[in-house]
Amino acid sequence: MKILITAKYVSGSAYEGGSSRFMALVGEVLRDMGHDVTMSSQPENEAYDLIICSHDRINMVKEFNAKKIFISHGIIGDEAMRPGADKYISISEEVRGCNLMRGISSEVIGQPIKIGKQCRPGAELKKILIIRRMIDIREDPFAFLSDKYDVRESDIKRPIEEQIEWADLCITLGRGALESMAQGKPVLVADNREYIGAKGDGYLNAHNIRESAKCNFSGRRYQFQVTKEWVEKELGKYNPEDSDFLYEYVKKHHDSTKVVTQYLAQRPDYKISFGVMVNDPLRLDMVLKQSQIPKGIKLHFIQNPESATKGLNLLLDKIEADGADVGILTHQDMYYPAGWIEQVKDQLSKLPESWVVCGIVGKDMQGRIAGQFHDRRIPLDFNTRHIHDFPQPACCFDECTLIFNMKKGFRFDESFDGFDLYGTLCVLQAWESGGSAWVIDAFAEHYCMRPFSWHPDDLFIRNYKRLYDRFTGIRVDSTALGLPPDGEVIFETSAALEEEKKVA
Repeated sequence: MKILITAKYVSGSAYEGGSSRFMALVGEVLRDMGHDVTMSSQPENEAYDLIICSHDRINMVKEFNAKKIFISHGIIGDEAMRPGADKYISISEEVRGCNLMRGISSEVIGQPIKIGKQCRPGAELKKILIIRRMIDIREDPFAFLSDKYDVRESDIKRPIEEQIEWADLCITLGRGALESMAQGKPVLVADNREYIGAKGDGYLNAHNIRESAKCNFSGRRYQFQVTKEWVEKELGKYNPEDSDFLYEYVKKHHDSTKVVTQYLAQRPDYKISFGVMVNDPLRLDMVLKQSQIPKGIKLHFIQNPESATKGLNLLLDKIEADGADVGILTHQDMYYPAGWIEQVKDQLSKLPESWVVCGIVGKDMQGRIAGQFHDRRIPLDFNTRHIHDFPQPACCFDECTLIFNMKKGFRFDESFDGFDLYGTLCVLQAWESGGSAWVIDAFAEHYCMRPFSWHPDDLFIRNYKRLYDRFTGIRVDSTALGLPPDGEVIFETSAALEEEKKVA
């Protein structure tokens, strides 16, 4: 393809900063793939097949007859998304959220990084490289480090890779953190920048890296005040063995060829319909119908069905009659925010052909809760991104949101009565048919009214035993239960403990 890359800076010069290095690397990768690439900050209207742009350059190429991809590198106004592109990409969750507030939904794809040779740091922290473009820092929070360590500041005139190779640890923000990890160097995310002040996220390791990544390792995720005491405490976490984890992390999530391939990927344009079982029309009006579901997406309803499985199958029949590719069965008290449908589509495009069903909260194959979700009965969000990558294989779901691949022809086994455990049943049936089930990353809110004193009734217990007897040799679990590896069943609430013996 003939591809134009246009942005405020595209030369790759260190003087122009991280976004320039970003765009230059994209161009380099595309050329290596065999494409004809033009780099320009002042584009001319030629016959291009694809345009990759950022900053205000979208305004310059709006009338160009080519598909356009807009990449947003940050949260300041200069980097905000603008109308006119066919596909929008944010480099972090924070950037995606800022642009969503401006009315533009985007896919999150991390920065592309050239993966270097892993250079293991020393057993003891001795050499520290501070990576920054600025020369004059009014108050350098790291000045005291020279009394104990061999400290260098990055030289903008020299290749940064050579300087990173020398260090045991790098202190930096943003792209500098990723480039350091790409050589296996531990990183302290911190600095004193005029646009944020002396703030940081801390020493990166397996416990905090996914959270820091949400804000592109900018220091804005935790915004710890950078003081002498804090820096000393964070450097005290130095462990040369972190080199392996950091190096593998950046290879998995930021390898430049993988990232650019994602830019070029064509996401299926799924046709989606909803299905809802209703027993409280007022609740439906107050919650689900207030969701930011785009116009044109159908919502099918069935009121007071005989059982969940029979009602859900009728809804799946209606959705199939629509010709939908994806059917979403949801509770009447779920609220879906703006951009949720696009987030779901992005996640579905990452699933294997075998997928039958997915949900937004469930349990992984070890029985741990997985997903991003808010139960409005409590103030805290469920958020397991610190231990899970998404999509994540699932062994069961909360029934609040179930998403079906309609071409698989799934229908629930209607011999199961009642209105519980179908979030387990659908996974077990998917496995039985040779398919797969996944928890996806698509945050939504459940305005649940069921009291915490709820406990499984006799029908729940009877159906659980039926599932356990039918699906032998595999994990039979539920989000309403605590099920450790030894198979002992522990119910969710203290009021239910008396029922434990009945299920054993």
